[in-house]
Amino acid sequence: MKIAAIVDEKGNAIPFGEPGTVILFSREGEEWFVIDRFDYDLGEQYGLGDLKESTQALGSKLGDCRTMLLRDVSGYPRTLLLELGFTLWSIEGAPEHYLDRVMKLTAEAAEARAAVVTANQVSTPNELPVPKPLDGSCSGIYTIDISAAQVCGGSHNSREILIPFFKTTQFNRIDILCDHVPKWFSNELAEMKLNYATEPVKNGRWLVSVRSNAHRNGHRSGCSSCG
Repeated sequence: MKIAAIVDEKGNAIPFGEPGTVILFSREGEEWFVIDRFDYDLGEQYGLGDLKESTQALGSKLGDCRTMLLRDVSGYPRTLLLELGFTLWSIEGAPEHYLDRVMKLTAEAAEARAAVVTANQVSTPNELPVPKPLDGSCSGIYTIDISAAQVCGGSHNSREILIPFFKTTQFNRIDILCDHVPKWFSNELAEMKLNYATEPVKNGRWLVSVRSNAHRNGHRSGCSSCG
């Protein structure tokens, strides 16, 4: 596994956009090694076009590494990194202290994604997917592939399918596979006292995890946010 980090001159993680050094770690056997190191500086003045070009160049230089540790990133830079397929981790201090934990949680997330995909396999093209329990009916965890739900029948949208579930079902978490995060989530989920985190998956799709306020366990999002 490869993990990138952006650090200052003391080797501590810094926010994306500040001048610093990108370090690329690689796991070989039981040890981590630094396999690349280079300066990264956007400069004092840059436009959105410069930011996009610089971020894409960074992604190309990191090759197949799509895991990044940094202190913070938000706004358009965060969107650019997510679009490039990066999983972002917010850390404090030296990245070396986090490498094993990130590797472990990344493997667990991959297993969870595989379980979600398997649970959402539809038996026939015309079958309308509905949220279904994951890991047993008493786990409180549900999943749905909302993209398949929208395609089926051509007249269903995410609001029609999910809002009745949110209002009538007691749940701890629902993992939603989708082609894009529904725009209504930011306002309407807050009104229902629900929080969510996002994470990019393969083929430009997203995994959105929605949790009830009663189960606000901090977690990584794609997403790199906590809910």
